[in-house]
Amino acid sequence: MKLLIYPISTMLFLTSLSYLSLTDLSAQENEKSITAKSDDAPSVFDPKYEKVKSRVSYVPGIKVIRGETQLIVPEHESFCPAGSVFKYNNGDIHVYDRRSMDRGKTWQQTQHILENSTYQYAEPNGEVIMFRSQNVGGGSSNAGRPEFSLQKTDEEGVFEVDFFRSHDNGLTRIKEAAKVFLPEVLNNLTGVLCRKIIRLQDGSLLVSMYSRNGKSDKIEEQQFRSIALRSEDRGKTWHYFSTIAFDGKEDVRGEGFDETSLLALDDGRVFSFIRSGASYQASLGSSNNNDWDNKMPFSYGKQTPIYLSISSDGGKTWSIADPITTHGVWPDAIQLENGIIVVSYGRPGNWLMFNDNKSESWGPIIPFYNDLYPPDCGNYVSMEEVAPNILLVVYSRTNPNDHWQSELAGTYFHVKREVIK
Repeated sequence: MKLLIYPISTMLFLTSLSYLSLTDLSAQENEKSITAKSDDAPSVFDPKYEKVKSRVSYVPGIKVIRGETQLIVPEHESFCPAGSVFKYNNGDIHVYDRRSMDRGKTWQQTQHILENSTYQYAEPNGEVIMFRSQNVGGGSSNAGRPEFSLQKTDEEGVFEVDFFRSHDNGLTRIKEAAKVFLPEVLNNLTGVLCRKIIRLQDGSLLVSMYSRNGKSDKIEEQQFRSIALRSEDRGKTWHYFSTIAFDGKEDVRGEGFDETSLLALDDGRVFSFIRSGASYQASLGSSNNNDWDNKMPFSYGKQTPIYLSISSDGGKTWSIADPITTHGVWPDAIQLENGIIVVSYGRPGNWLMFNDNKSESWGPIIPFYNDLYPPDCGNYVSMEEVAPNILLVVYSRTNPNDHWQSELAGTYFHVKREVIK
């Protein structure tokens, strides 16, 4: 798929916009329920928004209308305020440690924090499964961090990872240890599982993992590679299935390939959206971005794209990964009821882009929020279809005076497929 290119001056202007939260949340810290301003649930999209020109983005065939923005999780200490959202079979919407049972009108605090890997089987079983995050990163306030760490066992090539099951739409959980089986060539690599569990047409499950050999003297082995793990027993065991993307000796990206989001399309194809770098620069036009020898207070000096690799055989083999953005981290992807594919990504800024699933072009491409950075996980965005063709996009808003404090907000978007005359 090809990226629609817009003038860099326009992109820099848009990414420079910052919608910082000015809401005083001190009186809300002990509230267990936050009520939306509208009398109706925000997932019941108000047609008035389509009449506001600045809220509408359009390319031939696709119209996107920005709706209500809602504070969902009040400001709290967080090292990694990653956005997370999931809609259960019963209609409940879960965001971090808040749950709505009335389509987003009110939110109640929950016992459990949502895991970003969550998947739910269709009824009548309706079992919910998820990996449990154990990556403590660099701070004590890592609840909701998106990676899922493996633990070695005494058996060569066999690892364990904490796993949850729920039979009441995520209200309660049963903990167990899932086993991961890796081939010898991957045994000495360090890595984590990441993002959503997806189900294929044959009933098996896929999840992505990225890993590397940080101790190797070969640069291509120091880079992350993205692989797919498969389960045929509802998540009890996971086996190496395929390699999605990796760096060769002559083609090395900023980080390699990591933070992979898998999307199973209704036609049987599987799309893989993959991070390859993206530093913590505040803009795409930073002078440091063009001077790789200049020391900077972050890991990498080079902005690198989100890549797309496609499998037409259920994840066994993958196309060569092609860039589809100019930058970005932690992509998320969803196919709406009308068939349109939506991808979110960030850093700098939070972005959405759309594809009609008929062409190789992406558009419209929408920057919808720009923020200061928390200690980690800046611009980690998630999204869910909470009503037919209605997206709820969840992201953090960091306190500009204390980057350890962040709130989670959600913005609703109505995505329409337009008839081209």
